[in-house]
Amino acid sequence: MDDYVLMKKNAEIEKLAAELGFTKVYFLDSDFVLLKGKTQKELLKEIDTARNKKLKTFFKADSEEMLRFALERSSVDIVYGMENINPKDSLHYVRGGLDQVLCKLAAEKRKILAFPFSELLNSSDKARLLARLMFNVKLCKKYKVTMMLCSFASSTEEMRSAKDLQALGRVLGF
Repeated sequence: MDDYVLMKKNAEIEKLAAELGFTKVYFLDSDFVLLKGKTQKELLKEIDTARNKKLKTFFKADSEEMLRFALERSSVDIVYGMENINPKDSLHYVRGGLDQVLCKLAAEKRKILAFPFSELLNSSDKARLLARLMFNVKLCKKYKVTMMLCSFASSTEEMRSAKDLQALGRVLGF
């Protein structure tokens, strides 16, 4: 199992990741880049610079419009953070940020949807986020979207073992 961490490349972190049961660990800015484009033009410009450096691109969606653009028209590799788009849930259902249209687009365009453990770890409302994660995983399974569970640890204290992430994946319905 591979892991993605939000730290600079470090031999100590690689050793810790191997002890925790990961086969490979990817580091921020040397293996992948987080895109922060607020508009479509900014996002496309950031994707071009990342492609020139031959880095994987991760995009955190902050609005429904940008999520749809990232899935439909951009060459982003991995999208995450859909659960935090809507501030409140509906009275009758959970608003996880995904729907059947977006899942079909993600499957068709072969995008990967990531579920970072650090968001759950650092969340102030863990129950709501867990429900939204479970809803999104259910939709992704139904429409055969490629999913990925990673730690996105920004410090060594946030790193968890591969077995812990696999257990969380079973709880979520992976």
